[in-house]
Amino acid sequence: MCKIIRKCRIVFSFILVLLFLSSACVQNTEEKFTNEIKMKLEQTPDQLAKDVVVEFLDSSFLKAKLWAKIGKVYYQRGETWLYDSLKVEFYNKQGKRQSVLTADSARINDRTKDMYAFGRVVVVSDSPRTVLRTSFLEWRNKVQRLYSNEYVEISTPQEEIRGFGFESDINLNNYKIYRVSGVRK
Repeated sequence: MCKIIRKCRIVFSFILVLLFLSSACVQNTEEKFTNEIKMKLEQTPDQLAKDVVVEFLDSSFLKAKLWAKIGKVYYQRGETWLYDSLKVEFYNKQGKRQSVLTADSARINDRTKDMYAFGRVVVVSDSPRTVLRTSFLEWRNKVQRLYSNEYVEISTPQEEIRGFGFESDINLNNYKIYRVSGVRK
């Protein structure tokens, strides 16, 4: 009887060791597969730049000036990503600055020139002094308008408005908040 128990223990121990080893192999395979997917998703940029400064001109008129600490260009995806302290100044046809946008990061669609700003997004209009704060802001180049579907706060010398969903011109002169949640005058 003791020999049978001993043999059972040995067989049982052997099975446990095999199970342990096979699960480790599966886990390593899953990790390799996951890492492979991550590598493909985190595609290496075609261009990488630090301390980026870009001027946007239209018929020799300065329309905007952009600064970012890091810029990554992906040709195949048609995108440019900007990171760490993004700042964009917008100018009128006379060369006078009209507004300033700051954000943590942004993605630019290189084909349409639409921009999507993320993080702490703030737009300050120079005249009249209007401030927009949100976590996401979209610039649609074709219609020259700002949009957000997130929570927004707008402060003017006369009032403060909070709500969800937003649309405006770049100067914050003609804006709409779709679902107003608070007003203070």
